[in-house]
Amino acid sequence: MKKLLIGLLSLTLVATGCANRIDIEDASLSLLVGIDLDEKNNLIFSASSPVFNKEAKIKEEVYVSKAETLRKSREEDDKTFMALTTGGKAQVFLIGKRVMQHKGWFKLLEPFLRDPKNTVNVRIAMVDGLAYKLIQLKPKNKPRLPLYLAKLIDTAARRNLTVKTTLQDLRRETYEKGITPSVTNLSNDGEVLVVGTALFEEGGKYAFSIGADENKLLRILKNKLKGEFGFTFSAPDQPKGEIFPANRYSFTAEKISVKTKTGFADDKFKFDIDVNMRVGLTERLFQLDVTKEAKKLEKDMEAELERRFEGLIRKIQKAKIDPIGLGLHARAYEYRHWKAVQDDWGEALAKGDVNVKVNVTIIGVGTTQ
Repeated sequence: MKKLLIGLLSLTLVATGCANRIDIEDASLSLLVGIDLDEKNNLIFSASSPVFNKEAKIKEEVYVSKAETLRKSREEDDKTFMALTTGGKAQVFLIGKRVMQHKGWFKLLEPFLRDPKNTVNVRIAMVDGLAYKLIQLKPKNKPRLPLYLAKLIDTAARRNLTVKTTLQDLRRETYEKGITPSVTNLSNDGEVLVVGTALFEEGGKYAFSIGADENKLLRILKNKLKGEFGFTFSAPDQPKGEIFPANRYSFTAEKISVKTKTGFADDKFKFDIDVNMRVGLTERLFQLDVTKEAKKLEKDMEAELERRFEGLIRKIQKAKIDPIGLGLHARAYEYRHWKAVQDDWGEALAKGDVNVKVNVTIIGVGTTQ
């Protein structure tokens, strides 16, 4: 009898988990969600959901509506969708550039943070143009658009061509005073392209975008060193070539270490960042005896990397943003001085000194000399 009671109790516990069960045929899974502003600053929400019906010829259901909030737009969607809308499986959140050019846009995502049925692991991307136009794309030689976009962002992030920012990451970077947000930047010119990374001010307003090469530099400065770090440079003492580039060479960083030293002097913050790279040559379009001239090539790499780091840091300081997260270092090591400027950290960083020193060691030249 005791075993029977235990068995019945176990079945009861299992059954309670099915009380709110929804069959997949009755659920509209919003795999893509978009937010735009039209020319009159009306909010436009869009969503794309797969259709689980054998009789349906079109396997993707797209809806675009004007609404005051994201939650209200779901009610509009449910007027035409054949099932109950849910955001628990959303893959990518596409936000038009026009939306991100205004402060306060982050609060539009509030339903995804408040409703536990929604996911906070959805990828966030800024679209150059209208997000709903991208959602309406139907690429013939690609998988379903939501899966394609998710894979595209993940692959580009692994190669450090852009960042991969989830809603959870974005929430942390938005409310953290020591760093400013950054998200994937997509373009839609008949074909979806990852064009780099969009950077934002402390209040969430879009500042500017960086391309793939600068994104690699940003990831190094942040000490986020997973994935591939490949660069192509021009040798300063080699002829350019008439038709084909004759002075180019490429290398991949096999191992990178980054150390950031934080200080405060002369009424400003000072950051000394040491970057050590062990690299392998992957391409060289000019004659060079690497065994004899490796040191010279290493010095060329160091000089060019330092020049590029300096250019990126100058842009960041001019915009008074901190996508690197140097504010986190300032708070950890110079808290007394950080506390005085934490509410205006972008201004403080703009006045500070950020110096990057690069040391390169060539450890491989490939199978040909």
